[in-house]
Amino acid sequence: MTKSDLIKDIYFSNRGNPKLGLEVLTLESLFQRKIGQVLQSPHRVHFYHLLFFTQGTGSHIIDFNKFDYDPLTLLLISKGQVQQFHVNPANTGFVIIFTSEYLYANVTELDLFHNLRVFEQALFAPSIQLSAEHKRKLLLIVQAMQAEFQAAPDELSNEILRHLLRVLLLEIERIQSASAVNQPVLRHYLDFVAFRRLVERDLGKSRSVHYYASQLAFSPKKLNELTRQVLNKTAKEFIEEQVVLESKRLLAQSDISIKEIAYQLGFNDPTNLVKFFKKHTQTSPAAFRKQFIPSA
Repeated sequence: MTKSDLIKDIYFSNRGNPKLGLEVLTLESLFQRKIGQVLQSPHRVHFYHLLFFTQGTGSHIIDFNKFDYDPLTLLLISKGQVQQFHVNPANTGFVIIFTSEYLYANVTELDLFHNLRVFEQALFAPSIQLSAEHKRKLLLIVQAMQAEFQAAPDELSNEILRHLLRVLLLEIERIQSASAVNQPVLRHYLDFVAFRRLVERDLGKSRSVHYYASQLAFSPKKLNELTRQVLNKTAKEFIEEQVVLESKRLLAQSDISIKEIAYQLGFNDPTNLVKFFKKHTQTSPAAFRKQFIPSA
């Protein structure tokens, strides 16, 4: 596996205005850029995406899972996720990309709580099926953002765009919050996010429920109650899912050996990672990695 074969890391770059951490594009203009090969190959993004479809159908890959879309679909891709487009020039829509630094400028404590909650991929599905009324409301905001983004900038342009983005995210959060399925999630949001962030930080150190419970000053029983309320699964199941996901990202994105990945993820013996990965994915790490190496 050579460097050219790896999943690419894509960082934010606004060629028109390098100081602006936001872009509002039409899907058509994105597809017309000479980056089709990158878009259609798995790539890891280091900024946030909102994909708002207005015409056409297709599918989009997010963290190795396929999500079908139609003109009433909104997709949310979080910073650090691996995605892959199926490019169809006949489809129309909008792509809004932005950095957390852009969103958090001049932020309030309430904004910090709300702004990126819609992107919590462990809590909410990245695909939202909109009603016609939801689509109409969101489309008005997106079109206002597009007009402001394309207009000649002045001293107020940046803040207007930032506020429109926050309004858009709040409207999306309102749609998520209205779902009865998401009510337990919202009640336990802060506790769960603290757990999820701790797992991300210490995944290579421990896969033990007792370890994470003690770090959070919870009992193992309380931590399991939390994950059952939010995800309808045990804390152990959630931890193992994160190990599998990080394994996939490392296997697809890097050329380090499976042995090194095993040690990085806290497995004392590479064969234990192989067994663990096969148990959860029904394939071996080597077979999973092979699909990202172009055939000769």
